Amino acid sequence: MLLAACALQSYHPAPVDTAAAAAAYLQRSTEAPGLKDYLVAHGHPESDWPVQRWGLSELTLLAFYYHPDLEVARARAAEAKAQANPALQRLPWGIKPGVAYHSQKQDYSNSPWSLGFELEIPIASGTRQQAAVERAQYLAESAEVEVGATAWRVRSTVRSRMLELKATQERVALLQQEIEARQALLALLERRLAAGYAATTEVTAARLRLYEVQGQLAIEQTAAARAAGELAAALGVPIETVNALRFDFSAFDGLPDALSERDARGEALRNRIDMRQRLLEFSAADADVKLEIARQYPTVSLRPGYLWDQGDNVWFLAVDLFAPPVLGNAAGIAVAQARRETAAQIALRDQAAIIAETDTALAAYRQSIAGARSAHQASVMQLARSQQTQKQFDAGYADRLDATQARLEAVTVERNVADARTSAQRALGRFEDALQRPLAGGPVPAYPVAAPADAPAQ
Repeated sequence: MLLAACALQSYHPAPVDTAAAAAAYLQRSTEAPGLKDYLVAHGHPESDWPVQRWGLSELTLLAFYYHPDLEVARARAAEAKAQANPALQRLPWGIKPGVAYHSQKQDYSNSPWSLGFELEIPIASGTRQQAAVERAQYLAESAEVEVGATAWRVRSTVRSRMLELKATQERVALLQQEIEARQALLALLERRLAAGYAATTEVTAARLRLYEVQGQLAIEQTAAARAAGELAAALGVPIETVNALRFDFSAFDGLPDALSERDARGEALRNRIDMRQRLLEFSAADADVKLEIARQYPTVSLRPGYLWDQGDNVWFLAVDLFAPPVLGNAAGIAVAQARRETAAQIALRDQAAIIAETDTALAAYRQSIAGARSAHQASVMQLARSQQTQKQFDAGYADRLDATQARLEAVTVERNVADARTSAQRALGRFEDALQRPLAGGPVPAYPVAAPADAPAQ
């Protein structure tokens, strides 16, 4: 009782201050005091501070530092770890005080009162205790593994949003080039119309096409602003912080060779965190079967006690024997075994789904690589044609209209090439998600199970 009293804790309220959290969120920036130490601790060169250009690796670390989903995952892991404490799996002791008053005092007694107490000490078998501890520990490990799964999802989202920002910026730049070329083409046609060398319909068509491209530019500029906002959300920082960054998109320059089907499946089954979670959940269900089997045996409880009975000291020891559930806990064991079988089938189902997802992503990635190469070849051919037209124009064998149209064709081909590259990079991202391993863009920093030293207020 004295030890229990020494371990008592007082309640301390911990309210959620949403106003302070919102203010702290708006203050998040790339100049936070602990961000440099966090980046350096995860491999970023200390000489490159402050970061001049933010690439995929740097933005991933920035998201790991700030993103609230990781804080939630860490909190749940800490909760599960606390619940796995072996002390919580032990059966509780009990104490039962007793007070009695005798209305008729006996001649031999010196008091009408009887005072005493008895302890209740449950005795659980080692197998039962071990099974309960195993089950809690497997669930705690599954919650800790979820931190890694959350980190991968954060990294994947950052990559996807960064790619979309790059793609929209490219489209905006190419549309601006096309508008300049179409404005020059329209001016040439208008001069030809004034000189009687062009038809009104030709000029009208060129003007309408210019208006269409200007409308597309407005749409893409809106998409670029939205992409910046989505990247800010993926990083866990306000939009002003993203707008102030200079980006390094070199992680999207290349397309690594596709793996073989065998290698891809092996990588996925080794790396997929969700598969590890399913196996841990199966282990927890198996420990639950052990626990239910241990419960089919009787439970014993010791009850030592003391009674001061009208001046007489009485010591006693009793033993309680609680019979097991009906039919040796067959019903509880059957339920636990059914849960274990369900966990096993879920693990096998997810394994098959992972293989199918990997095969599909690999096939799509291979096809996108072929598409990007075809678009690049078309770009090379169009570049050669544009250069030839420009030489003819310089030599006086082609007029300015021909040169402008060749320039328009080159811009159109370049847009197709950019779209093909973006499509291939999206396919690469899905393939990396299937493997949960980056194939390009630098290694993923270690999943931070513990929060950064100066974790920001959420």
